Amino acid sequence: MDDVERCSKLTLRRSNWPARYWCMRARTTREGGQSLIEFAITLTLALMVLGVTIQFAIIGDAALAVTQLARTGARYAAFNPKYDYSTISGYMRTVASPTISEGSGADLKIILTPNVTPRAIGSSIKVSVVYNLRGKLFLPNPFLGISFPTTLSGIETTMISR
Repeated sequence: MDDVERCSKLTLRRSNWPARYWCMRARTTREGGQSLIEFAITLTLALMVLGVTIQFAIIGDAALAVTQLARTGARYAAFNPKYDYSTISGYMRTVASPTISEGSGADLKIILTPNVTPRAIGSSIKVSVVYNLRGKLFLPNPFLGISFPTTLSGIETTMISR
């Protein structure tokens, strides 16, 4: 006689409360293993989606900071045509977002074109900012076939006025 038959016979008698409790407990215990496996699979998938979402948020924040820094640098260089490269890049490093200016700053590269001083009024200046994301990403690259960018760049061209 298996557990199901024994439980069905025991539950017919109302006076047998301990046996009825044991039968109810045995049924829920058997179903608990399946629930645990379903929970483990669901949790794994949810954590993977959460990790990829956080990874893209980190990349998006850095991309926004790079383009904003390029725009700020181009504007600063356009309004100060007598400043040289070291002054402009020094200013850009001080106003850069903490997202991209943390650490030694070796991951941040600033390029001015043309790099001559003084620049003529009416000419244009192009500021390029390249940021290396290596070491900032916490998921392996590629992660389940998703390749994350490892370098971000922002370019802004502005006409010199004043």
